Amino acid sequence: MGLGPVDSYPAAIQQTRQAAEAVLSHAGKESCLRGKLTNALLKLSASCSAAGRQGGACELADRAIVVTPWSVPFMETTSRALLDAAETPDSSAP
Repeated sequence: MGLGPVDSYPAAIQQTRQAAEAVLSHAGKESCLRGKLTNALLKLSASCSAAGRQGGACELADRAIVVTPWSVPFMETTSRALLDAAETPDSSAP
């Protein structure tokens, strides 16, 4: 069972923003927020790879998904960094 079709980069960024905002507002149980953020970052990483994008949010996603375990402070720091990176234009965009 995989993630399904690769989302477009804009769709993946939007899902990542929503997950990051949920984490920062504590909108759910810790385990649900962890799952939401994990899923969003995996989809973002896949969309970055498919689109040939690097740097910014793509790099953050790739670094974060290999960290275990995810503490609440890690999820909050990662969420803030992702929101900042999502607002910055990706200089490696094709």
